[in-house]
Amino acid sequence: MLPRIHPSSSERPSDSKSRASLTTIRQDRTRALVRAAGEWDLANADVLAGALAEHERAGRRFVRLDVSAVTFLDCTCLEVLAAAHVRLLGARGTLVLTGVPARVTRLLSLAGLAQVLFTTSLSDVDVTRTA
Repeated sequence: MLPRIHPSSSERPSDSKSRASLTTIRQDRTRALVRAAGEWDLANADVLAGALAEHERAGRRFVRLDVSAVTFLDCTCLEVLAAAHVRLLGARGTLVLTGVPARVTRLLSLAGLAQVLFTTSLSDVDVTRTA
């Protein structure tokens, strides 16, 4: 079973960590597909950073992060994504944001990251694999 990151049960329901989740959908030796959902901000940026770093430590240099279910993303999390992007490029890998909705595309543009991060509006999560 693939790891799933949940907020701890001791957190208040109004806490932003309880409004966000990360799920590793698929992984192998060098690749990972992770789905982010909910609100991502300063309160849970460390969870996002930790999950990306865990995949890097495991040797997964090709990470696809599906953000189609993200409802809020702040500049702290953008910094986490930009830092992971740089690290993975340095390791001859990539971080690709998939399922990027228009509101996130606009945010990336305002932050000057639209031409830096690799993005696509197509979601990997909804695609059925053919064997």
